[in-house]
Amino acid sequence: MTALIWVQHLLGTGHLRRAQAIAAGLARSGMSVVLLCGGAPVPWPAPPGIRVVQLPPLRSSDAAFSALTDLDGRPVGAELWQARLRAIRAAVAAARPRIVVTEMFPFGRRAFRDEVEALLTAAAPFRPLVACSVRDVLIGRSDPARWEEMRDIVLARYDLVLVHSDPRVLPFELSFPLAAALGERLVYTGYVLGVRRPEPAEADLAVVVSAGGGAVGRRLLASALDARPLSRLSHRPWLLVAGANLPEVERAALVAAAPPGVAVAGHRDDLPDLLATADVSVSQAGYNTIVEGLAGAARLVLVPFDGPGQDEQLRRARHIAALRLASLVEAAELSPPALARAIDQAAARPRPDPAWINLDGAARSAALLLQRAGAGDASA
Repeated sequence: MTALIWVQHLLGTGHLRRAQAIAAGLARSGMSVVLLCGGAPVPWPAPPGIRVVQLPPLRSSDAAFSALTDLDGRPVGAELWQARLRAIRAAVAAARPRIVVTEMFPFGRRAFRDEVEALLTAAAPFRPLVACSVRDVLIGRSDPARWEEMRDIVLARYDLVLVHSDPRVLPFELSFPLAAALGERLVYTGYVLGVRRPEPAEADLAVVVSAGGGAVGRRLLASALDARPLSRLSHRPWLLVAGANLPEVERAALVAAAPPGVAVAGHRDDLPDLLATADVSVSQAGYNTIVEGLAGAARLVLVPFDGPGQDEQLRRARHIAALRLASLVEAAELSPPALARAIDQAAARPRPDPAWINLDGAARSAALLLQRAGAGDASA
């Protein structure tokens, strides 16, 4: 029995990491898993038991998601779309899937609607369970018709909506006002932790500043360098993790500007452990970073990315801060003095206790998919 998961990351890698974690849960249950990946290839290997089908990759042209391009920055033409459709149909025919999962769609990735419709149509003869995997917070919409469109697609084409959140932290209806209309299709899985549970390392690390994938983190990293002399933690080591997508020229500028006691890394495989180790973790408010920080009981200072039309991180950060699980510095208020104050205040507080938050979303998602598909333990 095979599960087929479609995922499209455009700027960072959070969507892909979440999809991979769920795929790994299915694979551990004995299912064959095919991951249809529509974004740029990533340097890390897929988890065991997962076959990656790399579609001709697309990315966002900028942080405002104003246009789609290929990896060389060229506009997407009909030929590239057709190549992706051919690859999708071939993968479906080969897999004959028992389960089909679309990551975010129809709650996002609207530009890929025709592609997903083609995927679901190709899979229909195999009568699969059709599920959507969606994060805790959606981007705000000003047009109610967009909410209605999402609802109607779910009711017409989907059997299950897996919301990767804990409703005690972030109920889905706060960002999707028609959630009640989905009825029993909507199920909370808990947060998806895409790594093993973080463990503190033996290191003297005062502050770790991480910029996610790095594509939109330059301002945060530069502000952290300027904030360090103003902080009471300035005498101890700081680490800046720029992310794999920060342009090399910008990373080099950070390295050149870093004083003694500040290290700059492009990527750290042990970043979740470092979040749990440092006195304070400073980051944006992407899904994966938040979940890894909560799992490691990190003292979080959140500086959410808040680009044009992109309020998802701000919404998430405000709720996390309201629960006293993090400090918040909004993008409009970001300055070296404001960041230094937030770091010092966070360092003075006890570490939060995340034990009440459901962080078992990957295993729960896999179990729900298997249960609803009538597959039970696929290895049986």
